[in-house]
Amino acid sequence: MKKSIFVIAAVVLTCLLTWSLVRSDNHESAEEKIDKSQIIIAEYKWNGELHQISLAELEAAIAELPTYRQRNYATKAGKAEYLEDYINEKLKLLQAKDAGFDKLLEHLKKMDDYTHQLMVEKLTEIEVDAKVSYTDEDLKAYFDAHKSEYIEAAKARAICITLDDEDLANETLDQIKAGTDISEMAKKLYEENKLAANGPGSSSQEDPGNTFFFTKSGSPNWSEFIEAVFEMEIGEMTDTVFETDVNDETFYLIFRKEEHQPERQKELEEVKSDVERKVEREMKRTRIFEWIDAISLSAKLKTYPENIPVPVQPETSEEESNNPEK
Repeated sequence: MKKSIFVIAAVVLTCLLTWSLVRSDNHESAEEKIDKSQIIIAEYKWNGELHQISLAELEAAIAELPTYRQRNYATKAGKAEYLEDYINEKLKLLQAKDAGFDKLLEHLKKMDDYTHQLMVEKLTEIEVDAKVSYTDEDLKAYFDAHKSEYIEAAKARAICITLDDEDLANETLDQIKAGTDISEMAKKLYEENKLAANGPGSSSQEDPGNTFFFTKSGSPNWSEFIEAVFEMEIGEMTDTVFETDVNDETFYLIFRKEEHQPERQKELEEVKSDVERKVEREMKRTRIFEWIDAISLSAKLKTYPENIPVPVQPETSEEESNNPEK
């Protein structure tokens, strides 16, 4: 009963807590002279024992948060807001300990597992991360051996008018053949809201009709259009309306090939960050195997896989034996 009274008293005390952070946020020069560990911003009692929270403790807790969250608690009001959450967690932890949850075997095992994980991670930093390094020659050697992975695919760009009205498409093509530039026609149809949505060249508000550069694998839905553009010469335009089906819908296209960039081999400097990442990963993998081999040798490791019993197979009925497909 006494313990319960203290729990209720602590919660009530938390709700009634008032505190002051004793300084204005714009006095940073004076901040260094303040002993923040002596500034008490909250206190509570638990089972007769007085607990106090200092400004230094609160700021240390905030400093452990991710950077993006720390910004939320940089001001006086922000710190006061976090203080309430911080106290609540403290009180819940104390009540959990009173309930004996800190001695549950399942919790202790999880703590051991996590401790072991942290120990191995720290040792790995020392035995692997700190012992792996590479030179520019290593990067070049990897790049030369994997050049095929760093080839930029051929690209093409076109001016394309995409319509979902066949009659309008034919009228548009006639006007272009009569002398209207395809780019001007694309702008006009865009302003009139007649271009088909999501078609090649339809999405650019500043430059209607411009497909921008795309590769042969750019969009499976528009593969027929893409293949046709890649087969054209620069400056060549469709003689007739190009008809294609996409998702059970028929579109009518008029397009002119504007540019073509052939496939090219990228230079090392263009892909250096990716090469560094892969070289480092390979070196770490190699170092891990070396480390494990050394540990195994030191421990005089022996394995006996032949002693692993073969799992007993469940018995099958005669009917299942005669019908193995069931």
